[in-house]
Amino acid sequence: MKRFTNEGHILVCFDFDETYFPHACSSAQLTSVRQLEDFLERYSTQLSTMWVTGSSLESIQEKTKQANLRFWPHRIASSLGTELYRIDADGTFSIEQAYQNSFPNDFASRVERIVSKIVQMRIELEEQPGNGTSPWIRSYYVRDQIGSWRESLRMLADEEGIAVNISQCNPNAGDPAGAFDIDFYPIYAGKESSIEYVCTTSSFVREDAYAFGDSGNDLGMLAHVGNGYLLKNATAQAKQAYSKVTKKTYADGILEVLESNVSSFI
Repeated sequence: MKRFTNEGHILVCFDFDETYFPHACSSAQLTSVRQLEDFLERYSTQLSTMWVTGSSLESIQEKTKQANLRFWPHRIASSLGTELYRIDADGTFSIEQAYQNSFPNDFASRVERIVSKIVQMRIELEEQPGNGTSPWIRSYYVRDQIGSWRESLRMLADEEGIAVNISQCNPNAGDPAGAFDIDFYPIYAGKESSIEYVCTTSSFVREDAYAFGDSGNDLGMLAHVGNGYLLKNATAQAKQAYSKVTKKTYADGILEVLESNVSSFI
């Protein structure tokens, strides 16, 4: 699979699951994805694309085959923005090792201490599939908890000097209904931090950038750029917390925004 042909000066960031990639992969949805790819390729001299996702790179590669995608973006921030890759025109991947230089070497030990304390507090953590395959993220589910458990998790993460994302799961993306995603990661990593790093090192203007997402773990990156949008198919929790929502779903919602703003980046 090749990358979009050229690279422009406007950064456009996409969450992957249930934003750029629709898990149902219906024929109508995939037709819209093709139209989005055509648009991004047509304006590749103006746009630089980036997938910013909680999925691992291996999972992304499997899903691109499932949807028969034709183009890689210019960059991928995978595993909740803890791994950052640059993609050359021929589809070759190069990891941005400098991005991870500020991550703590004892990250895994810090998470282990947090998990041990959480178990003592009788907060039930369930490991997510693939947990521990990435060195810089540990992911769990929490179900059927009441009380101030979220504040307790944030306090423990703060004490260990790492970050935690807590957001309601999206069953459409394969997560259990009624559960919460719990993701621990280095404090200088994450979706927002990966975008900030790319803007700083590649001279993109953050206020001119676009971002699209569908869930609570996208809200930070949407607020971080000048043009951040939830898609109509976003979770109810996310839409309660963020007001800029497209009228259409999935790729159609992305095109709704980009097509209406063509004059701002050509």
